[in-house]
Amino acid sequence: MNTKGPAQDWTQLYLATLHNLRSTWPDSWPGLPVVLEACMHRLWPGQALRVASPAGRLLQAAQAMAQHMESLALQSADEPHYHNRLHTADALTAVCLLIQALQAKGHGLSDEWIAAMVLAVTSHDVLHPGGANRFLQEFEQRSALEMRHVARHFKPPALWLDRVSEIILRTDPSLVAGNHDKVKDLAFEMNLDWACVLINEADILASAMAQHGIELGQALAAEWAVKKHPLAHVVGTTQGRLQFLSSLRFSTPASDSFQMPAQVAAQIAQL
Repeated sequence: MNTKGPAQDWTQLYLATLHNLRSTWPDSWPGLPVVLEACMHRLWPGQALRVASPAGRLLQAAQAMAQHMESLALQSADEPHYHNRLHTADALTAVCLLIQALQAKGHGLSDEWIAAMVLAVTSHDVLHPGGANRFLQEFEQRSALEMRHVARHFKPPALWLDRVSEIILRTDPSLVAGNHDKVKDLAFEMNLDWACVLINEADILASAMAQHGIELGQALAAEWAVKKHPLAHVVGTTQGRLQFLSSLRFSTPASDSFQMPAQVAAQIAQL
């Protein structure tokens, strides 16, 4: 599949991927390692990274994390309704396609940055108990520490491990607006600030789509109801959907390729 042509319909490609993921969930779920492998083939078609390279070590850590999350799910009978492996797969395929959209626009991304993003998005919700943070980065700190625990066996460079940790920490929803503010009016250049924005966009891309947003909002409502979150009765409603859509920001050139600002504006107008 050629995903780098200028006429590529990124939205339709992502929607087809979301459909495929949901056609197997949960009874015929192939597992996060399979989803990750498919993304790696898209990002490095016909190319094998050296295992000992920095990018190779980061990807080995991502593969180990994907398997770790499958093992955790098998040990637990109460995987969260929203923050589950399906959400991780949604975000993983989103970051994969967003990266390819950037490449199609002529933005060069190193193997190390791509691999770091793959590891970050695969790890960003590991050990998520459902519900919402009680204090800043409560769940994100847990995920970053678990990522380090898994990744240390593959000895990635400390610089890249620190970057992946920071990206995960800045997925805290309360920090998203500030992440976008940091790159406001700046040209895209792959660095830590833009990486944080890219993962923020990948994190909510499925929820921002009209085709899946309502069901995902209802899944979050069910998750919050279990945790007795005070907004559990709101998040899955039309009012909650409108509040969510109105809060969204998209800053990367990749999100323009998906026409996300226009898609979100159209949904708000309909509501």
